[in-house]
Amino acid sequence: MASATPRPATSPQALPPASCDLSVIIVNWNALAYLPAALQSLYAARGHLDMEVLLVDNASADDSVAWVRAHYPQVIIIANEHNLGFAAGNNQGIARARGRYILLLNPDTEIPPETLEQFIAFMDAQPRVGVAGPRLQGPSGKIQGGAAGHDPSFITIFNFATFLYRLFPRYFPGLWLPRSLYQTGEPIPVDWVSGACMVLRREAVAQVGMMNERYFMYSEDVELCRRIRAAGWQAICLPGIHVTHHIGGSSRQLGPEFYAHNIDSLDLDLRTRHHAFAVALMHLIAALGYALRMIYYEGRYRRSQFPIFRELSLLWRACLKTSLIRMFRPARSLRSSP
Repeated sequence: MASATPRPATSPQALPPASCDLSVIIVNWNALAYLPAALQSLYAARGHLDMEVLLVDNASADDSVAWVRAHYPQVIIIANEHNLGFAAGNNQGIARARGRYILLLNPDTEIPPETLEQFIAFMDAQPRVGVAGPRLQGPSGKIQGGAAGHDPSFITIFNFATFLYRLFPRYFPGLWLPRSLYQTGEPIPVDWVSGACMVLRREAVAQVGMMNERYFMYSEDVELCRRIRAAGWQAICLPGIHVTHHIGGSSRQLGPEFYAHNIDSLDLDLRTRHHAFAVALMHLIAALGYALRMIYYEGRYRRSQFPIFRELSLLWRACLKTSLIRMFRPARSLRSSP
């Protein structure tokens, strides 16, 4: 099913009447290598929930849609003729979602048993929570940064760049939650949770609107959570609930340079809230942090020759380059990104 290019949706939304417990929205782009495990785990974790699954495919060329139709005919498929991006794809799903809660889920994730019921039980017990997310971890169990964190600002960027957020996590909040805080298991109030696995309360979305489609990919989750909090709802990270995330299952297909798009989205977000000099200063501070990480992983690669360290070094190199460029050349609307 083709669709017209959507418009940004950041105002209150009229959603369909709720008629099931949970709507799961998966935005897919050439992630067939991960979809079988994602869908198998998702339905295995369904439990007693009345659940619908919507797959929004952004013009994949790997037969993702055909495979899902053949193996999971119950999945509702929205097949786009062009790659509309992560925010726009999720909005297409949200507009059709019938669940009391809406789960945005990456195709490169795997849901452990009972996870969905745990999410719903928590949200039912905490009526002021508008959005929640889990602990994200790799297949080996290593906790991933970037699952939740704090709004980008001079302070949080400085703490992230200088690693203060990891050394003294309770006193120096950073862009990301440090891995040490995920060990507590207790719910953590945060500014945002990752769109890789994000549970939204239907009433919160209806009040504040859907994702801002100026963002093609990255930062749209941060911006949405900010609006949800501004409307009086809470954003919570649940480290006691974990989801396996094969990070970058779609985006890494385009190589390390694509991760630099994260910096473009960050730049767009910063410029909506700060004047140009402050944005340039924050980019300069962030660039220091990217440079330190690039040097660290390059050193580890030269010692071990493990390809993952080379990939991480190139990733942070791309972020460093883009951040320095964005000091002087603002990112424009990201709707035309690849």
